[in-house]
Amino acid sequence: MSALLIGLIIYHFLHEQFEFSKITRLGYWIIPIFTLYQFGRTFTWSPINGLVLLIIIGFATWIGHYQARHTKIRLEETATTFFRDSEQHEIPIYRKVITAQGGRPYLLGWLMTLGAQFIIEITYLHEHLSWTKINQEFFQEVLADLITFYRFSASGRHTSWTLWALTGGTSLAYTLWLAHRSPAAKQTLFGETMYHHISSEHVD
Repeated sequence: MSALLIGLIIYHFLHEQFEFSKITRLGYWIIPIFTLYQFGRTFTWSPINGLVLLIIIGFATWIGHYQARHTKIRLEETATTFFRDSEQHEIPIYRKVITAQGGRPYLLGWLMTLGAQFIIEITYLHEHLSWTKINQEFFQEVLADLITFYRFSASGRHTSWTLWALTGGTSLAYTLWLAHRSPAAKQTLFGETMYHHISSEHVD
């Protein structure tokens, strides 16, 4: 892959963090469900594994809380069609869409999670991380964040339960904290059909 194409993909990834994107149940639940399933398949109990797991859970909870706390939520109303009343006036029909913008805090949390992954690989998995491998894993995580199903197709590169726990834990924590702190997000993530009238909401 050319350096120009890689640069454009990374630029697009960074740009996406500052755009409002639609919150969907599928988009927010599929990654934690898939990764935690993989964690359940690969985890074996031992005292040291239990200790490492507790550390990962604590870290993931903190990262998810930090990212969700600074996420901006909007309820957008867009007229997609209309009907005519008895006097032939056009009455718009609005479609409500919940959107979120992670911004710089979400990106910082993403980088800290990637850093934690490198630390796990070096200290717990005893892997040698060359500069080339670091760049490769960074780019793979960028693709996995942009294209959800890329994580499924590249799942073979993760064989350790620690990496599945880290990815699943941070993703689940972010989703749950977002639902906890934002009524609008909760309505979408848990399939509630009633809407409060929320024009703009900052999670803090």
